[in-house]
Amino acid sequence: MKVCFLSGLKDVAGREELDIVYRGPLSGLLEALCDRHGPALRARLLDPEHPSGRNAFVKILVDGRDVQVEDPDLTGTETVFLFLPIAGG
Repeated sequence: MKVCFLSGLKDVAGREELDIVYRGPLSGLLEALCDRHGPALRARLLDPEHPSGRNAFVKILVDGRDVQVEDPDLTGTETVFLFLPIAGG
């Protein structure tokens, strides 16, 4: 599976893309990424106070589909995009 870190997350992860072998729930993938890339990524992706356990400001797309409030099972063939939306005025 391919994980793409965009906007502010690529600096925290130290890369723009990552090929990883993973099958299971999206929540498990996020935990594995945090374990691999350290507490700075964990602080950006996860929020134990939020009902989903995720930071509500991080957008998550799986094969182009917004899964912000879902925890889909991943087969290992998907492309997952993680990013912080950029706003301006």
